[in-house]
Amino acid sequence: MSKIKTTLEILRKRLDSNGLLEVQQEDGYIGKAEMIFNPPATEEELQKLPFTVPEDYKEFLRLHHGGLIFNDPKYGGGFELFTIDEILEFRAIPGYDFPDNWFPIAYGYDSCCLIITDKTVGNGYLYVMETGVNFEEDDMYIGMTFEDWLEKFIVAQGSKFWEWGFRIPPMLSF
Repeated sequence: MSKIKTTLEILRKRLDSNGLLEVQQEDGYIGKAEMIFNPPATEEELQKLPFTVPEDYKEFLRLHHGGLIFNDPKYGGGFELFTIDEILEFRAIPGYDFPDNWFPIAYGYDSCCLIITDKTVGNGYLYVMETGVNFEEDDMYIGMTFEDWLEKFIVAQGSKFWEWGFRIPPMLSF
């Protein structure tokens, strides 16, 4: 079974009878989050994409044509995984002027966009963009694939794990 299917199946098993997941995030936040996944994209919908879709992301679209994850049922928010039409609409918003090879595939907390590019950095092709900032200076390649991002986002219980500072242990000398 693929990593995307496994990740989503395990997530579904963790949902309560109302389709909610209890999450614990930074600053002691504990609450319920809803996970809403759309039906699969059709082949006709996939043909609308004006770029080559990485296989793992295409697999996700064939399973779920977008959705809303880690959404607070009372206050909203969450991270919206775009449908193909939403990708094209968001990309066309005046003022964003995305580079030709950037395609926003999700939008969430604090105006954060998840971008697919045709550039591989590290082990992946994803870029995080805080909307409303300079594209070159403040954006960040996160060097992972969509399937890796989705798995880590779920394990991090909807937190922006890519912003966490990681402690690098000092070199040990013998």
